[in-house]
Amino acid sequence: MLEKIDLIIFFFINNKIANPVFDFIMPLFDEPKAWIPFILIFWLLLAYKDKNNRMILLILVPIIILFCDQIGGLIKDLELRDRPWFGLGLENVRHLGGLGGKHSSFPSNHAANISGIAFLFSSLYPKYKLYFWSYALTVIISRVYIGVHYPFDVFSGFILGVSISFILIKLYKKMNKFMLKR
Repeated sequence: MLEKIDLIIFFFINNKIANPVFDFIMPLFDEPKAWIPFILIFWLLLAYKDKNNRMILLILVPIIILFCDQIGGLIKDLELRDRPWFGLGLENVRHLGGLGGKHSSFPSNHAANISGIAFLFSSLYPKYKLYFWSYALTVIISRVYIGVHYPFDVFSGFILGVSISFILIKLYKKMNKFMLKR
């Protein structure tokens, strides 16, 4: 049942909403060089300008990305699910992304990383959470749109990223509180 719903949502995003504008924009998110510089510049500007959150930003952003990438990578190494373009065949999928990791669809590391960072930024700057999550959602949906992940893969990546970010924020705050008591 879950697999059927996953496929219905996949084909809706991958085929039904297809259009030339998305065909141009969505593949840009497949290549980290296209979207990571935006986050990197934003992160460094925040760390420079916001003295109150400088340390949490400088410490947690790289740690969140490291944990999301490594834990997601460990799960992917189990090869639990083929990518849609491989599992369903290139003739059935609008494939606009790379051909790497044909057996490594679950979970989406793009979704984990961007969700972890969006969660951190949203917790520090709640007034701007709509912007952070809009950007994250675009990256997440792009993975399905270009045919490299199923919706359940990106949802699992989202859960992984938010969970890692949540835990690391809590640990940072506990350690910070402990250090201030000393």
